[in-house]
Amino acid sequence: MQIKKVLFIILTMLPLYVVAQEKESRSGIELNYGVKAGVHAATYNSTAFQIDGYEYDDRVIQSNKIGYSVSLFSRLTKGDFYLQTEANFCISRYYFEFKEAGTSGNIVPTYKLTTNCIQVPLLFGYNFVKSGLYGMSVFTGPKAKFILTSQGKQDFENFKYNDLHEELAKVSYYWEIGLGINIANLFFDFVYDIGMNNYTNGIKSNSVGKTFYANRSDNLLSFSLGIMF
Repeated sequence: MQIKKVLFIILTMLPLYVVAQEKESRSGIELNYGVKAGVHAATYNSTAFQIDGYEYDDRVIQSNKIGYSVSLFSRLTKGDFYLQTEANFCISRYYFEFKEAGTSGNIVPTYKLTTNCIQVPLLFGYNFVKSGLYGMSVFTGPKAKFILTSQGKQDFENFKYNDLHEELAKVSYYWEIGLGINIANLFFDFVYDIGMNNYTNGIKSNSVGKTFYANRSDNLLSFSLGIMF
């Protein structure tokens, strides 16, 4: 599975490098590349958990956990338009609180999740400001997120089952919208990713042979700082 993910990333980025080799003969096309790092946080557009009498309490602020990411990217620019792809490694963190149906007990069941992921967007951008060293652009496009590890990073507390584990989808999809601001080679990106699919297959307890209902997708708000050459 890991080999397939690496191949996907290579095949996604390869066309940009093939075109770059011909840029001398293709007037007006410029290749740039760079690195960026940033932080992100998740909000939810659909969330539901039901674990044998416990349910997710969506009235509680649940996901203020900050995640981190670092990216390598390449960009092809022609005129005011560009095409960009990335290999983005990210660590995402989530926090959920539950309530017991019909009660208001003092012990609050919680679920904490950390995932390591590779994200691969394909972005189409437009530079609407170019003034000396200063510029601004908008960009949008699809993004695939591959879950690398989640085993051992899930923590269910105060439930009556001690072997709960969420079966996460291996791939989730987003639509990305962003604003970029650059000063010389430095740039700032503000990005909002809209979750497109349910990325959980339920929460399981092997000791009782049950799979509990779960349905959720998230939106990601992120900020990153980088340098482009």
